Amino acid sequence: MSQDELQKFINLISRLPGIGQRSAQRIALYLIKNKQELMLPLGESIKETASVVKKCTNCGILDVIVPCKICSSENRSKTTICIVEDMADVWAFERSGYHKGLYHVIGGLLSASKNFTEQDLNLNKLKERIINNQVQEVILALSATIEGQTTALVIKDKLENQNIKITQLAYGVPVGSEIHYLDDNTLGAALESRKNLS
Repeated sequence: MSQDELQKFINLISRLPGIGQRSAQRIALYLIKNKQELMLPLGESIKETASVVKKCTNCGILDVIVPCKICSSENRSKTTICIVEDMADVWAFERSGYHKGLYHVIGGLLSASKNFTEQDLNLNKLKERIINNQVQEVILALSATIEGQTTALVIKDKLENQNIKITQLAYGVPVGSEIHYLDDNTLGAALESRKNLS
């Protein structure tokens, strides 16, 4: 591995969330020292994952099958859809075990600075799912940030003529927090005590 390749490797690692240049250097060094046991299997796993993981055309969940395991499951309630920002939020809800319905992953929150607009929310697909599955409740499980609340209000407005119950997580969830950082009990309590949006 030449110095240029090593620096490129470190730079790529440093682009991961929460990892700075010094942490990237430590990770790169650790991987190189453990080439056979960790670095080469990790490289193979990354390559394999990139080739098999797909986005579910129904809900936006990442899985190896389409439709995803949750959309395909006979054990999930088809009458409840929980709207979340990204896959990390789905994992948080699944880990807690409280949500037994479906999901709709919007992939971001409305933000002019991040160029994420109303069209990116894929609300037409959501409306289609609401009609086809005779959905009775949509749960808005978005982060308690300004962007999250703005996005929730836009979604609520777009779904108002759908004749369904629209609820939002109870915010014992701390304001300014992100869903995927919450512990299971806080998340479960917030989901259980959700309220109607009026």
